Amino acid sequence: MKLYMKGVDYLNKLVGIVVGLMLGAMSILIIAQVISRFLIDIPLTWSEEAARYLMIYSVFLGASLALRNHRLIAIEVVSELVKPKIRKVLRITVLVISIIFCAMLLFKGIDIMEIVSRQKSAALRIPMDIPYMAIPIGAALMIINAIACIIEFWTTEDVDTSEATEALKAGEQL
Repeated sequence: MKLYMKGVDYLNKLVGIVVGLMLGAMSILIIAQVISRFLIDIPLTWSEEAARYLMIYSVFLGASLALRNHRLIAIEVVSELVKPKIRKVLRITVLVISIIFCAMLLFKGIDIMEIVSRQKSAALRIPMDIPYMAIPIGAALMIINAIACIIEFWTTEDVDTSEATEALKAGEQL
């Protein structure tokens, strides 16, 4: 299990670098588009589409990182009111349901890729299965990270993921 966790954390570091590069490239493209459109008066025809596809990949890849770091939005009222053992079961149950959803997303994403593979994007003229590939890649990474979270919850006494507790701890350090 330690080997799996180390592998997932290494994969997440790589994904984090890729997401950072994608967000940087997207920002540069948008700035270039604004400059070329309003200052040079020669708009780039492809930059908006490229920025959109980079944003889609950033969201799908970044969601897996957020899951692993317990940063996805969650309603924690119920889990904070119960005992730690029940909290652990509740969190693992939520993660199992998430894995089932992500598995469906993975397989449906692959199906959609097959459908759109014959189409080309309007401006970039790339096969549309490249942008749609973000769905199964993101779903697979979410499954990998959800399994890592289950292992973490299972092997640790009580993993505190509450932002309220984090804020209180930060206040104590001041």
